Amino acid sequence: MEIFANHAHIYQDDVMKNGSIDDLKKVMDICGIQKAVAFAPLPPDYRNEGVHQNEWLARQIHYEPNIIGFGVIDFALGNLKEQVDQLYSLGLKGIKIHPAEQKLKIDSPEAFEVYAQAEELGLVLSFHTGVHWHRIADYNMLLYDEVAYHFPKLRFTLEHVGGYSFFTEAVAVLINSPNTYAGLTSVFDPGVNKFWYLDDQKIRDLMWMIGPERCIFGLDFPWNDADKIQHAISKIQELDLTQEQITGILGGNLKSLLN
Repeated sequence: MEIFANHAHIYQDDVMKNGSIDDLKKVMDICGIQKAVAFAPLPPDYRNEGVHQNEWLARQIHYEPNIIGFGVIDFALGNLKEQVDQLYSLGLKGIKIHPAEQKLKIDSPEAFEVYAQAEELGLVLSFHTGVHWHRIADYNMLLYDEVAYHFPKLRFTLEHVGGYSFFTEAVAVLINSPNTYAGLTSVFDPGVNKFWYLDDQKIRDLMWMIGPERCIFGLDFPWNDADKIQHAISKIQELDLTQEQITGILGGNLKSLLN
């Protein structure tokens, strides 16, 4: 089985220990993962260092055929449409958005400008969802239905599927919007990742409600090490699904989403 995983964060060596592209490749080898989507670091840290996140990521993965890049948008800089165009021109296939970390209201005019251009270019978005120590009104789970309503051709993943607190609302959005996907990322660990933990019944409910064809496995590297990632893979392989459906969750669905 070829595993193609979403949601790996990579960083410069001096910014995040064990978070480099080489560290990601080591973890992939240990876990038997053939391909992965890597996210550029979020601003503003790199802006202060004078490093352009998307250009840096594109350079890092230029000779890495098994690493697919997602860029980020620096909303504080403006020129949002141009930023989307630029990351697309770099060959990046999508955009990572973390509303809480980026202090972004997900139905704001600025956000809608990014969604419109991403939809036009066929880019995929990965949203961090769930409680994350910022004003919840800015990233209330049901607001993602507004995004899907206004941009019906935009495809995006709801990473962590709303987490413990907003799982039910996330499922409502997923049911209502066929171009949305459930990101099974950091949802199998009741310890360190307890805020995003989904128990076995919730995972079964998710499969029953939207089908395994719209579920995508994610790493959350480097926050999750090889042991946690292997645990997540084993939990997926133990689901009461066909082998074809399990293969889809572990890579086939993501491959189809990214063409």
